[in-house]
Amino acid sequence: MIDAGMDAGAVLIHVEPDDPVPPAALLATAVGLVALALAAVLAATRSQTRILRRYLARLIAVGIPPRWARQVLLCQHGALIAVSTLLGLVIAVLPTVVLAARISGFVLSVPWWQLAVLGAAIYLAALLAAVHSATRLRVAEARSA
Repeated sequence: MIDAGMDAGAVLIHVEPDDPVPPAALLATAVGLVALALAAVLAATRSQTRILRRYLARLIAVGIPPRWARQVLLCQHGALIAVSTLLGLVIAVLPTVVLAARISGFVLSVPWWQLAVLGAAIYLAALLAAVHSATRLRVAEARSA
């Protein structure tokens, strides 16, 4: 039975909205961020390698093996990545907690798997750049520096 007093234009049908970010754009963004992270980390590791190259000849002269300098380089970049990760979490989490406390009904929706893939790719890029620079630290190059 249809109620004669009901307006048919007032009835709404719920339709799920499309995703706001197409998967191709998300993939392109992730690839771009990884390339940017790799370039930044590579520049930082090359700078550190140049600095260590100057000291490597002196260290060899006093009997310290070149392997030690490579380990120092890797430890420095490990510490840099750890500190930047903690700083990034503080910068991201603190405003979110403040926002959640101030807005009633705040619901946080995080694409965890996408963030995990992006984070893993960035850390892999940083690891590869650091290892690449550390392995390029050679005794012959250090003596000529």
